[in-house]
Parts: sequence; structure tokens; C-alpha cells
Amino acid sequence: MGKTKEEQDEEKRLKEEAKKAKQMMDEVSRHLQSEVEVTEGKTKEKKIKYFSGAAIVDLLMASKWAEEDQLGLQTRSDAVEFCTGLLANEYFIALRQKKKKGEDEKRKSKSKKKPLKFETVNDEEEFIDSPDQCYMWKYSPMGKLAYCIGGFFLFVVVCLALLPVWPNEPKQLMQYGTSAVAVILGAFFLLEIVRLISFVVIWCCSKGTYHFWMFPNLNMDHLGPIETFKPLYSWKNYYLEKEKRDKKKSRLRESGASGSEAHSAVEEKKTK
Repeated sequence: MGKTKEEQDEEKRLKEEAKKAKQMMDEVSRHLQSEVEVTEGKTKEKKIKYFSGAAIVDLLMASKWAEEDQLGLQTRSDAVEFCTGLLANEYFIALRQKKKKGEDEKRKSKSKKKPLKFETVNDEEEFIDSPDQCYMWKYSPMGKLAYCIGGFFLFVVVCLALLPVWPNEPKQLMQYGTSAVAVILGAFFLLEIVRLISFVVIWCCSKGTYHFWMFPNLNMDHLGPIETFKPLYSWKNYYLEKEKRDKKKSRLRESGASGSEAHSAVEEKKTK
């Protein structure tokens, strides 16, 4: 027997409620990820960024959802219950800090400067509102920029698939554009090969004394198009530059030593 109309309506209502709850969780988790303070740590597999349970509850209680009472967050217990739902839906994962046996206080104080090591707890069911309990995000919702970039690439793929039915003029423009891009890329790779060959030839002839680079800033990504081609070339004496660097380092060491001596003298005067 098929489902009755009342059962179908009830099933439809439950699906809509579940969809709205999922959208709300996505929106809240997106806000929490962008606002919660995180710290770098490590697991056995990779580097991570973790946050404390108390921090995310504080942030949730200060959010617009608590003020507008959209989630019914009247107390911290309500916020903890909502975070338990996020944990159950694997928006974030619980962590347990690894501790070494027989570690003294000095080693503990030194280890605080280094990233803490954790292990994941995948079967954790209850969210703990504590600054000592740590979690890491697992769910990464896509932003508007990601959708725009994906839509742009999808549009380009569709346009290229329809290339055979394009009019003649757009086809010619497309050919000219691809030819221009190919020429620019070919010229760039040719320039890289020429500058490498010139460096190797001069380095071998001078027995490693002189370093010559055409367009030394060519591969600097942080520079603009004009600054990339300035200066035209660089010519350096390796041993002369090394001597200058060594002198500079020795001066820095001497200044640091004199500064530490002056500081110790001041401390001695204070103690006297």
C-alpha cells in the first residue's frame, strides 16, 4: 500500500525542516570559522589550526543569532547543545593533546612555544564548554567567490565546447587570442633558457667568481609588470659579495656583544 496524503505531507514537512536546519548550521559555522580565534598545532598527519570549546561558545553567545533568538540561545547550555549538533554533523572534530610521560616543568614551559601535538577523537559525541578542550574544523563551506570562479570556468568550458557553431568573426578573434598567448608563453620560456645558458657560461668561464643574470627580477611574483624587467641585468663578484656579508655579520655580532655588556653593567649597578 502507498503512503497516505497525511504521511506524505508529514514527510515533506520533515524534509523541509531538515533542509532549513542544515542551511542554518552552514550559515552559523561559516560565521564561526571566520571569527573564532585559532592556534596552529599538529596531528600525526598534518598541521592544523585548532580552537577551544569555550571560545566558540562565547562567540556564539555574542552573535546575532543569540540576540535575535533565532536558535533559542538563551543560556550557555543552549549554545553547548547547538555545538553538540555541529559536532554530531562533523562540522568540527574533537582533539586530544598528546602528553609525554616523565616530562618535567622546564620541558613543559619550553614546549609551550612550539606547536602542540594532538590526536583526533572521531567518536566524541558531547561538546565540552572548556578552554582546555580543543577542536578543529572539518567542514569548509564555499564562499561566494568560489561559486563565481567555478561559474566562470564552467561558462568558458561551455563556450569552448560550442566553438564549432561560433560565427566566423568570433572564431578569428579566438584564434588570434590563442596565438598571442602562445607567442607570449614561448617568448617567456625562451628568455628563461637564454638567461640560464648565459649564467652557466659566465659562471664556468670565471670558475664561479662572477654571477650574471639577465632580468634578475623576472621570476619575482610580488613585483609589477614593469618592475619585473628592471634592472636589465645584474653582475656580481661572488667572493666580494661574500666578504661584504661576512664583515656585516661580524659588525652585528660585535654590536650585539657590546650591547649585552652594557646591559649587564647596568644590571650590576642596580644590584649594588
